[in-house]
Amino acid sequence: MKIGQIVEIPENSSIYNREKPSFQSKEEELLWKIAQRNYTLFDGFIVGEHNGVENFEIGQRKGLNISGKKNSVYVIAIDKLENRIFVGQGKSHLGLFTDVFCFDEEQISWLEKTKIENDANVKVSSSVLIDNVDAKFYKFDQSYFLEFETQIPLIMKNYTIGLSYENKDVIVLNK
Repeated sequence: MKIGQIVEIPENSSIYNREKPSFQSKEEELLWKIAQRNYTLFDGFIVGEHNGVENFEIGQRKGLNISGKKNSVYVIAIDKLENRIFVGQGKSHLGLFTDVFCFDEEQISWLEKTKIENDANVKVSSSVLIDNVDAKFYKFDQSYFLEFETQIPLIMKNYTIGLSYENKDVIVLNK
């Protein structure tokens, strides 16, 4: 077990206000959006230590052993490679929401062999959501993307997600 750092990302961090560049392709845009969640030690400040990233998940607020903060602290990202947990204060912290998810082939279970075109409209369901939400489905090489019309809870990545296409349940995405 290796001790790691817990880094707080302030909600007013410039990481959330980066100007969107022009893109050559939709894939480039989606990858840029995903990269916005690649926090580093220099995006915030150290507020504690942990005993292993495997003990944490996105959205968790208990067991962080961080006190003296104005608001509750939530896990907003986990960097397994650097052994860091990134946290943000408050349940409305920008780091707890996203409009793009990325998945790879191992996380996908096809319920029905249906060819889904890029930029296809899909309905997304999850136990985290009250209602299904609309998204666009994209596949580039071995990566799959869901781009949502509005910000959704990042915690949804911790749960099974269902996709419906043309009124058929076609895919289950697992964390």
